Amino acid sequence: MKKTITNYELRITNLNLNSKIFLFCLLVTVHCLLPTVSFAETREFTLTVTDGKIELNGTEFMVWKYNDIFPGPEIRVKEGDIVKVKLINKSSAKHGLFFHGLHVNPRVSLQEQEIIVDPGYEYTYGEFTAKPAGTHLYHCGFNMAEHLTRGMYGAFIVEAKDEPKYDKEFVYILSDWSSKAAKGEGHHEAGHPMSIMDNDIFTINDRVVKGDNPVMIQAMAGEKIKIRLANIGHLPHKIRYPDGFIITHEDGYPVPEQRRDVALTIFPGKRHDVVITAKGTGKYLFYHSIFLPESARSLLAKEASTGHQSHNTHESPRKSQGVQNVTDVPIIMLNITK
Repeated sequence: MKKTITNYELRITNLNLNSKIFLFCLLVTVHCLLPTVSFAETREFTLTVTDGKIELNGTEFMVWKYNDIFPGPEIRVKEGDIVKVKLINKSSAKHGLFFHGLHVNPRVSLQEQEIIVDPGYEYTYGEFTAKPAGTHLYHCGFNMAEHLTRGMYGAFIVEAKDEPKYDKEFVYILSDWSSKAAKGEGHHEAGHPMSIMDNDIFTINDRVVKGDNPVMIQAMAGEKIKIRLANIGHLPHKIRYPDGFIITHEDGYPVPEQRRDVALTIFPGKRHDVVITAKGTGKYLFYHSIFLPESARSLLAKEASTGHQSHNTHESPRKSQGVQNVTDVPIIMLNITK
């Protein structure tokens, strides 16, 4: 049978010894380099906005939802991935998109500022490279004060190329709400800067922080657990864990020196990553507090009671007592078994 010689075989056959040695070395070098070569993956996501309602502590809130859930679905990519996000607006209001904490290119930055999607329309934001690695957020980029207050946010996680391995990982978004604004009993609508004076409901993801319903974390003794915390609300949220945790990241970046602490105050827009090691069997509590210094409460109360007329022009401005401090309410329970 006649053998057909391929072009590749013909070239190899006709090479002299020195050329063959050079080609062999070249192939070995390429083979060694291949494992270090990484190719960016394009990740595409779709967020569909709809009108909705949620109930928090017996109060009904009018919200907008992403993909019919609150908070919106988690977006998780790897550092270096190429990201595109399509926003489909099926709600009754205008919306935009903003990538909180991510380093987007100038084109996408302009999209965040200029592109507003009308009801019945859609738009794709991107492309941009996912960086920096860490805990970030996405949220509505139009009339943000009101739209964030109405639940338009979700977690955007960028995993590092050298992401450490943990036994478990959890992502929690903290926020605060005004039942008076939701019921129309306040002097300001939801999202008005002064409505934070009435914020009296606090949430972790979709759960109200009441003290008798902490989020449950099931773990086994010795497991390492990573907890990503983000505050999308108006007020500082303090998390306390008496057994202590290691603070590893702030706003997506590794802290200069990891430190052990028992309490952490997360200010609006901030994100922190902490790591705990499950110790002996039993139940361990994380506590939540809202604490506004007296100076800040007095300033807010002064601004609320001067120069802000109510909806009824015959009424005098409201004298607010300011945000009331809430101290050490159980928010997360760690249940450790053998």
